[in-house]
Amino acid sequence: MSKTQTRRFCLYDDIVEVAFVYDEEFGKYFGEYPDFDTSPRTTPCGRRWVNATKHDCPYADQEYGDCGSCKYYRSENVGDLIGVCENEQLRKEAV
Repeated sequence: MSKTQTRRFCLYDDIVEVAFVYDEEFGKYFGEYPDFDTSPRTTPCGRRWVNATKHDCPYADQEYGDCGSCKYYRSENVGDLIGVCENEQLRKEAV
């Protein structure tokens, strides 16, 4: 069994690769997700990549406060921990 696998997350004509490393103790793979706060990334059309667990966005659902529960959060598959923010007010101009 391979100790590392890679998954490609594809949204808005952009691809983010995430390594998943096998943990012997727990017997499962854990993703090494990028930190988009320290290394921001946007799609070609200006949508920001975000982690579902990110807090502090003024547009986030007030009950939970994270991106994953926000109506503007879009992921490739239900349950993905990274996705794209579709809020037009947070969109960057495409360059």
